[in-house]
Amino acid sequence: MLPRLAALVLCCSALVSAGELKLITLFSDHAVLQAGDAAVFGKAHPGSKVSVKLGSTEATATAGNDGKWSATLAGLKPTEQGKDLVVSSGEEVFTAHDVIVGEVWIGSGQSNMEWVVKNTTTSAEAKSRPADAGLRVFTVAHTPKAEPVDDVVGSWKLSAPDTVESFTAAGFYFGRELRANIKQPVGIIHTSIGGTRAEAWGPKGMYADVPDAKDFDARETAGIKTRAAAFEKLAAKIAVEKDKAALAKLRQDAGRLAPVWANGPHMNWNGMVAPLVGYSFRGALWYQGESNAGQPEAYKWVLGSMIKSWQKAWGKEFPFIIVQLPRFLARHPELAVEDSGWPRIRESMEWIADNVPGAMQTVNIDLGDEKDIHPKNKLPIGERLAAVALQRVYKTRTDGEAPRVVKSERKGDAWVLTYDRAVTLNNDGKGFALLGADGKWIFAQAKADGAQVSVSAAGVKEPKEVRYAWANFPEVSVFSAGKDGLPAGPFRSSK
Repeated sequence: MLPRLAALVLCCSALVSAGELKLITLFSDHAVLQAGDAAVFGKAHPGSKVSVKLGSTEATATAGNDGKWSATLAGLKPTEQGKDLVVSSGEEVFTAHDVIVGEVWIGSGQSNMEWVVKNTTTSAEAKSRPADAGLRVFTVAHTPKAEPVDDVVGSWKLSAPDTVESFTAAGFYFGRELRANIKQPVGIIHTSIGGTRAEAWGPKGMYADVPDAKDFDARETAGIKTRAAAFEKLAAKIAVEKDKAALAKLRQDAGRLAPVWANGPHMNWNGMVAPLVGYSFRGALWYQGESNAGQPEAYKWVLGSMIKSWQKAWGKEFPFIIVQLPRFLARHPELAVEDSGWPRIRESMEWIADNVPGAMQTVNIDLGDEKDIHPKNKLPIGERLAAVALQRVYKTRTDGEAPRVVKSERKGDAWVLTYDRAVTLNNDGKGFALLGADGKWIFAQAKADGAQVSVSAAGVKEPKEVRYAWANFPEVSVFSAGKDGLPAGPFRSSK
């Protein structure tokens, strides 16, 4: 249900009844509206006039036959001065207090986006900072739904020592770094659930134009029906037989069998993204992929379609910055390369950044924990997200994205990689491997000269391929030269 009005004046008019004017919960106390043009929308009595005001900026709209209305506050300037957002229709008046204007970003994904500041290595430092009313976070409650709904559960929180611990760490550190550089208020809308696949975060039908996803929606529907049938069967057994053992099993299996569950296809979109559609924002952050690593090539069209579906829903192309997965789980340290799901899903993320409009990525291959899928140092994750945004979106810095290989060629018994800018080798140039004529991968040595890295290995003649950082938890050595010192991502010469 949409929230009731904060202030309501009743009258006897047949055109207006109590509670007909409604707005989604994002339009509440302490909200951050996007600078520039910000839409304000909701429901009212069909055909009624709606007025919206924030300070001296005003807009009007007329509710349609379905009661829906949307008004645009145009030309909003960034401001940390809180004002009342006043919406009125007839005798009904809604007021949200302390509303500011700045840069709004959505942060979504699975557990590493959900990971809170309290559980990071830099939580004490975050808590030690003074309150900052210009940095605010709205956390969407876990509410997967079988069908799209109108609203979410949550509230805006100001950054302060007693609130930051509960904020999304990646989103918070991104927002803090962004704010420090652009000197404007920043709002983060955080909507994520641990352990979820990308399929759960896009609308039904999002693969309609993907040949590789033939009959995908049908299979999803069949899976949902199977789960629902299993759930209902257990519930019926309990009701008829009053079977305590069955009741215990139902409780145990509820999350696995229930027709509505957080990892169900499209269900997080339905309950935790669809209600946000229409709210004005600058871009999105995405930290997910661990749960899709078993099908890394499919991730290109799964996440690619999800991004496009978000942009279609909002009716515009917007920046979508992906956290390329950091290191995790060294399974075969004796091998020069490890051709498993994690290197390949990182490659798919890079492909998406290159081929899906609006998509970008950060590289984090030097970060991570060998034995913990939830690395606790989220500060550099957030800072690198901000670096890409500052370079690509706000254009206030010339670097931000990781070095990229722009040319790869064999020269005699060596492979030469040319990056898009000068690089330096740390860690003794480790992380490279060459494929010999015998079909075996051999650890190799590397030398850097400006933007070029030459890779060779004793005893390997005319190597067939070269790979760098191609493992779950690889050795890492290539970084951009200069003060930014960003790691280059994994690379293979043959894809």
